[in-house]
Amino acid sequence: MPGKVMKNDSVYWIDEYKKKDALMTERGYPEIPPREFYRDLFPSGSLQQSEGDGRGNVIACQLRPARKERTRQWIVDDSLRMLDKVIGDPFGLVPPISFYGKTHTKNNAHELFAVAIDVDYVGVQQLKNLLKQFGNGIQLCPTYIVSSGKGVHLYYFLKEPLELYRSREKVLAELKEAFIRRLWNDTSSLRPDNPDITGIYQGFRCVGSQSKLGKNYPVKAFKISGNRYTLEDIKNSIPDCKIDLSGLYEPRRKSKVTLEEAKELYPEWYQERIVEGKPKQRVRKQGGTWVCNEALYEWWKRKIMTEVKEGGRYFSIMALCSYGLKCGISEAQIRKDAYSFLDHLESITEDSDNHFTREDVRDALKALKADRKELSTIASRAWIESNTKVEIPANKRNGRKQEQHLILARGIRQLKSQLGENVSGGRPTAESTVSEWRRQHPDGRKVDCIRETGLAKHTVYKWWTQNE
Repeated sequence: MPGKVMKNDSVYWIDEYKKKDALMTERGYPEIPPREFYRDLFPSGSLQQSEGDGRGNVIACQLRPARKERTRQWIVDDSLRMLDKVIGDPFGLVPPISFYGKTHTKNNAHELFAVAIDVDYVGVQQLKNLLKQFGNGIQLCPTYIVSSGKGVHLYYFLKEPLELYRSREKVLAELKEAFIRRLWNDTSSLRPDNPDITGIYQGFRCVGSQSKLGKNYPVKAFKISGNRYTLEDIKNSIPDCKIDLSGLYEPRRKSKVTLEEAKELYPEWYQERIVEGKPKQRVRKQGGTWVCNEALYEWWKRKIMTEVKEGGRYFSIMALCSYGLKCGISEAQIRKDAYSFLDHLESITEDSDNHFTREDVRDALKALKADRKELSTIASRAWIESNTKVEIPANKRNGRKQEQHLILARGIRQLKSQLGENVSGGRPTAESTVSEWRRQHPDGRKVDCIRETGLAKHTVYKWWTQNE
């Protein structure tokens, strides 16, 4: 398209939506009704039919980003009846995952039925490019293409649903990220340089719900093939992909107790974990040290306010968690600080379909419960720069190793001391501030000291008496 396309140019995107709709019809790809699409995704018998049968449910969400109404979640069992709650909704989300319990959380995730890839800013020419690449084998052909408004969702149905053990999470996230970067490029998107890296638990606009373009432009599903895939098929479609999938298939010890038996044997556990959907409580390891100066935490808080952009908001809160724990900040304070950024992070929203909500903050705060290895990764310079797009300058040691750098720093400090310079470093203590003020104002009053130093009343009174 000639000229620059503005991301929120609704007139342009409505026209492209209509052209994409016409293109799919011309190419002979059938539009599949919402209930039929989800029946294909979640075959009959794959979801819960009766309480305690050991199967999961789909959790459909009605989001209200402007927070004028409460976000609602609906449990969709094997009958698919509750899908009617989100079909036609202004912002209904359905993930290709089943869950235990009543909430859409990673702790409750049960089985993955499809790998779904969101490619945004897809005009009719970009869709033509994708269809050509699917046809000639350059890109792996999806089972469905879902027209979501400004973009498309590419659904790759799995031959067999994959149980979402937490031990599999990292490998699956790596594979999906590689797949996103493979499919989202300068031929498939008008915004190729900044793909949205979504996690495996991501929900997608419900087929039959409203797209971001409005109620007259619903989300539509078009069947492209009858293909179903393994994760190896997806990996093999990504050139030079080195991700090791072997860990996904390590045998796991299973309980000999059925869910129905557990209901009788462990009623409290059943009520909390299955009925109420509460996450498993994990014991945190004690001991060891991993503490930095609190200034590191404050530095990152300033970065959130000044440099974090729309695509890095979720990850900036994860980094806040990691830095906070690293600096010895209490979890309560970290949570308080995280929610304090909510209004600011929402204010920098550019895409009307990508609001930042309390649910996003709450989900990002789960990083507080990560293990030490994962926390170290999240706090690394490479991870932060990659996921938040905030540039983190390296510590300048001029090529010296840390030990050499410290020796030099101590030498300079000693030399300054010999020359009579102040080498105490940092902010003066309250005691020294009060003492120095009294030295300069021998007849001064406490009230004047409080006003001129900016110290608290109780602080001045404490050190005033000790210096008399």
